[in-house]
Amino acid sequence: MATDGINNYLSTAATTATTTAAQTKKSGTSLNMDDFLKLMVAQLQNQDMNNTADTSQYTTQMAQFSMVQALTDLTELSKTTYSLSMIGKEVTLAESKADGSLNVITGTVEGVNLFNGDAQIIVNGANYPMTSVMEVGLAK
Repeated sequence: MATDGINNYLSTAATTATTTAAQTKKSGTSLNMDDFLKLMVAQLQNQDMNNTADTSQYTTQMAQFSMVQALTDLTELSKTTYSLSMIGKEVTLAESKADGSLNVITGTVEGVNLFNGDAQIIVNGANYPMTSVMEVGLAK
């Protein structure tokens, strides 16, 4: 009987912690390592004492999560490096007009705007996303 009271307390504490974390989290759908560790601790606290969890599964999951996080960081760094390498180069950009036609812009990359994890190049004083680049060449 005493164990039921402890399990109820732990369950209530974990639910409260999870609810508080969900309320303070931004409206994004991505998880970070801190979120993963909180979930793992809550799972360990609420496991059945007679049937404990296999810790090798947690280790495997943590290694996989670390690998995905490292690949995500590497991709972001790669985008940033590529956009910075375009400074001073001649580019041809594609921009869609309101009527659906294509507007082709040519100019030299003057700089890069790195904001919110998104790299934009600056051509002729205006920001353009990297996805609008059609052609890259040496400046004339």
